[in-house]
Amino acid sequence: MRDAWFAGAGIVFGWLMSKAWSDPGCQIGMVIFLTTTAVLTLAFALAVVGHGRGPQAPDRDEDDERGQ
Repeated sequence: MRDAWFAGAGIVFGWLMSKAWSDPGCQIGMVIFLTTTAVLTLAFALAVVGHGRGPQAPDRDEDDERGQ
C-alpha cells in the first residue's frame, strides 16, 4: 500500500512540475524550494548522524560500582 502512495505522490508532483515549469516566475520559486529542501535535508541528516563527533567511551553503570 505504501508503494501506491509513493506512485501517486510522484504522479501528482510530476504533474505540478509540468504546470509550474511553463511559468518563468514559478521556475525560480521551484528552484529555490528544491534547493532549500535539499539543504535542510542534508543539515538534518548530518545532525542525526552526528558528523564530526569522535568516539565516546561507554557509560559506566552505577550499579557495577556498588557491587565491588
